[in-house]
Amino acid sequence: MSVNNIANWIYKKGEDDNIVLYSKISIYRNLDNIRFFHHMDKYDFNKTYSMLKTNIEELNLNLSYMKLIDMPPISIRMLIENLTLPSNKNIVHASLFTDDDEELSLLINSNEHLEIQTIARGLELESCFNKAYSIENSLDQHLDFAYDKKFGFLTSSPNIVGTALKAEVCIAVPCLVWKTPDNIDYIINECSKKGLDVNLKNGVLSISNGFIIGVTEKFIIDNVIEKVKEISEKEKKIRNRIKKLDRVKVEDRIFRSYAILSSARSLKYRELVNYSLWLRLGIYYDMIDNISLDTLYYMTSVGKSSHLKQLYENREYYRNIDEIRANVIRDILQK
Repeated sequence: MSVNNIANWIYKKGEDDNIVLYSKISIYRNLDNIRFFHHMDKYDFNKTYSMLKTNIEELNLNLSYMKLIDMPPISIRMLIENLTLPSNKNIVHASLFTDDDEELSLLINSNEHLEIQTIARGLELESCFNKAYSIENSLDQHLDFAYDKKFGFLTSSPNIVGTALKAEVCIAVPCLVWKTPDNIDYIINECSKKGLDVNLKNGVLSISNGFIIGVTEKFIIDNVIEKVKEISEKEKKIRNRIKKLDRVKVEDRIFRSYAILSSARSLKYRELVNYSLWLRLGIYYDMIDNISLDTLYYMTSVGKSSHLKQLYENREYYRNIDEIRANVIRDILQK
């Protein structure tokens, strides 16, 4: 299987997708009576591979298949940048099934026997879960997953024992970070009190469930969605307030960001993310009409290092990846 340069799920509009960048569900499962990953031998790997591959293929989901060890390193890195593969993967014995848009992926013999992942643009956490859980339920009809009545689903990591479910949503909050940094600290503290893990980087908040044991999947999904909607409303309120009270300053940030991306000769990825968040705000305000959200999603995807290296692997004109990134972004905005 060849790897898509860009995962096509980024072009499928989702709820509130000017602010909510993406939603992602990961379900982890291990086969009963087979040792966990770090204690497996060749016989165990072959057995889990055979059982899982056969049952996945019988679902007739029209998925492409690849053994990761046979793939070029650049293709592996692109799958990670597309969020199709986790960054902490083990690839020696791993196999991957994925659909054409990379919305759905099933990873065999990486950190767990099986990881089912679904991803979508915007706040689509519930639909992502329903899709992933439907596949898990279908496989559960034919396979025995490791389960304990007291602890729930068993995994190689105590952090995901229980529901063995991770629900993650990424939110663009440039105005909250700019105008109310104290509010961001409050949001992070409130999330922690509710058992949610939060990471803030380059104006993007990543929120996921820290609680796994003793709760239902519905409880996890509902709590993450509730908090995401609350933060999104805060971001919208401050966007609307800034437009009235600080219009010149916010316009300056938006058009300065556009100018830099349109003319920069060297551009780091964190700069691309930061400036693209202000262009999102320009679209939100209807100040920018020659750039779409699709374009911004594409820019932040193609602007990742491995994607750029794959695009320009045979060209020697550029001295470093930051120059390539700046050139690619300029070309996109000019078109």
